[in-house]
Amino acid sequence: MTAVMTEPRKVSFRVRDVTGQKSARIEDVMRGVTIGEILPSLLAQMSLPTMDDSGPLTHALRRDSDGAILNDSDFVEELADTDAVIQPSVNAGAR
Repeated sequence: MTAVMTEPRKVSFRVRDVTGQKSARIEDVMRGVTIGEILPSLLAQMSLPTMDDSGPLTHALRRDSDGAILNDSDFVEELADTDAVIQPSVNAGAR
């Protein structure tokens, strides 16, 4: 009988803001959680603003390993074995 190796069901990663002044270690998040589901708690944990003079700010996560911007519908497993940067989303021309 051989042991079957299964993929871990949870992922951990480090995230920092674009200035590099704030960071957090995120531990044991279920792989099926989306970026959109975890983003509000990351903003709160890191005390990052969610509003500015123009109204609500939206944020995105950028994967360090390749610079890819993750969508709200992407799963946190996309961050396995890498760090991430949380950054305000830019909506050029939006009013």
